[in-house]
Amino acid sequence: MTVTKLRWTILTISFLVLVLGGLVGINLGGFLPTFACTYIGGARGGICFLWRLQYLLGAGTWEAIKVLGELFIYFSLLVILIGRAWCGWICPLAFLQNLLDLIRRKLHFGYIRFPERLRSGLNSVKWIFFFIALLVPLWVAYPFFAPLVARDLGQPFCQLCPGKYILPLFAANIDYTAVNFRSATTIVMSLLGLIFSVTVIMGAFSKRMFWCPYCPLGLLLGWYRKISFIKLKKDDQKCTMCEICYNVCPVDIEQVFKEREREDVTFADCNLCLRCVEYCPEDDALRATFLGKTIYRSSRKGFFSRQGTLTKNSDSN
Repeated sequence: MTVTKLRWTILTISFLVLVLGGLVGINLGGFLPTFACTYIGGARGGICFLWRLQYLLGAGTWEAIKVLGELFIYFSLLVILIGRAWCGWICPLAFLQNLLDLIRRKLHFGYIRFPERLRSGLNSVKWIFFFIALLVPLWVAYPFFAPLVARDLGQPFCQLCPGKYILPLFAANIDYTAVNFRSATTIVMSLLGLIFSVTVIMGAFSKRMFWCPYCPLGLLLGWYRKISFIKLKKDDQKCTMCEICYNVCPVDIEQVFKEREREDVTFADCNLCLRCVEYCPEDDALRATFLGKTIYRSSRKGFFSRQGTLTKNSDSN
């Protein structure tokens, strides 16, 4: 089984467990470092840590802070275990984006790639989402001004998150996927959330992993890359700078092929999908390690085997 097939298998299973696992009694807790949306309802198999983070910060009590500290430890241990592989291999939104990308390729549509300058400019979007998730709940807890507005901003990022409006549809739960007319604040927030959701769906059909560069949870996971057990390593002496790793990277990371000094090329935006290792044509130029032990490495044999498969599939079509 190729890495691509293995990733598709795990993504599919994870999607079913996180979106529908509650129907068979699965409950993975409220500290998951991936989008496991509470708004799916009773069908959900777990709850995203960001929801718990906002809820507990908004409670404004010492008891809530203690619970948050405990959940943060569990969250951190899971992130340290496999890092941003949570994004590339488990996230339900990653599954949907990969599915839309597969449909695009089956229809023989091209995809767009943002220029480096534009990507750098849009980098602030995930920070904005992150600070909304972190700071607005504190306003909810201590509403020194505009208390009526603060009252309707519980879990503010979740009100904007595409996961809230897209994932419940797969569990036949549409209660939270429409405009909330309770107040002017909820109307604005839910409209923005719906706009973001439509943008993500359309964007994922034309750009690989469209949502990932703007995901605040991915930003948080990226901070653990120095201590997480899974690393992406590069041997500069074996790299020919062919740019294949950049061309196959779904989040358009250029630094992997450009890096000429350090061995560890696990960059913050890397979701550890390992496509770069799978497609690299040089023996051991790229490898994935777990606790320092190589678990997957690039090879010329694998590269040419893949090329033969692609040619055969092209001829049969």
